[in-house]
Amino acid sequence: MIPDPWIPIWPGQRGRHALAPVTYKDIRMKCKYLSLIFDDKVYLFQTNAVIWFMTMLPKRYLVALCSVLWQAWEGCEMANLRKIDARWACLVVERLKAERVSTDPILKEVGLTRRQASNPDAMIPFHKHAALLTMAAEATGDGCFGLHLGASLYPKQAGVLGFVFLNSSTLGDALRNLERYSRVLTEGVDVEFSVAGNEGVLMGRIIDPVVQDERQAAEFAMGFLLRFCELATGTKVSPIRVEFRHAKPKEAHIIGQLFGAPIRYGQERVAFIVKRGILDHPVEAADTELMKILRRHCRQILGRRPRAKDLAYEVRELITALLPSGQPKFDDVARELGMNSRTLARYLAELDLTYKGLLDDVRHNLALSYLDDRIGVKQVTYLLGYSEMAAFSHALHRRTGSSPGRYRRRV
Repeated sequence: MIPDPWIPIWPGQRGRHALAPVTYKDIRMKCKYLSLIFDDKVYLFQTNAVIWFMTMLPKRYLVALCSVLWQAWEGCEMANLRKIDARWACLVVERLKAERVSTDPILKEVGLTRRQASNPDAMIPFHKHAALLTMAAEATGDGCFGLHLGASLYPKQAGVLGFVFLNSSTLGDALRNLERYSRVLTEGVDVEFSVAGNEGVLMGRIIDPVVQDERQAAEFAMGFLLRFCELATGTKVSPIRVEFRHAKPKEAHIIGQLFGAPIRYGQERVAFIVKRGILDHPVEAADTELMKILRRHCRQILGRRPRAKDLAYEVRELITALLPSGQPKFDDVARELGMNSRTLARYLAELDLTYKGLLDDVRHNLALSYLDDRIGVKQVTYLLGYSEMAAFSHALHRRTGSSPGRYRRRV
């Protein structure tokens, strides 16, 4: 029986094709699978099937096929992979050197060069950032390496995004700006901030399909988020709870002590939840004039930076284009993508997304951008496809806890 030589694996796919995530170590070793990556799809060739297929080809076709495969192999670390600033990798290397751990074998295993790990302005694949943190934890014997590193940082070490955080008027505004401009720092995580009831929730979701072990990366992010909140407000911030997707580790008591809050493991999200009241706490030494410059700079960075193409991105782009004509219908978006609505719904479900969720996210982000730019509330209502101002006000209040007028006064 000839094995299936071409198995597509979409990010987040479940079921019989949901094989273990692929790393570049797997690709280089060529042990069981020949792995290629195209536009956020991970393809696995079963090696024995490829060999059988090649033996059936005439020589001239075989040479051409090998050339194509090699080019694809060499190009699998190109721009379509999700990136992150290398500044964190530089800090990891510095910490390892301080603990007298040899960094060259670790960098080689992860697939990073010394040059990449010493240039904080460079961009590296997000999955290599996650792998470097994981290997650093193993090399140092510190199971909470990522958490300890994150909790020791200063906002200024995060570059422009750190300065945005420090110059937001309140903690709530700082978290909203973190959601809005997170892609300045990384393309590997979707960040969302919302206010519901008595809770403010900053949620992160790793969207790089190649990441194998996200524990260290997730704890690193939550560690520096707690640190940033406390340094920005000048007071101790005690979250209501913190949530992680990974299983409960043996160092759970250390993690609980650092956050001073209940920790939930095995959740569907990574989340930092605080009391709503602390969101109005002013950020010390915030500079409103500098904040205007920083916002403009972030928008320029995002405007220049190519974004990885994926289905969710295309849906968001279509929603944005169709909004001024009224609320975009799901069937119309599916038709624009060349598929029926049932197929689009299935693909979004495989990514743990829904059309309504994407529509709400697009509207929310555009609303904040338009209000920041001092566009009239009536015009914003029209641009976002709402039938009346009351519907827009209700939607904004649900996500931010503020009316359009109150939000604008706080910015």
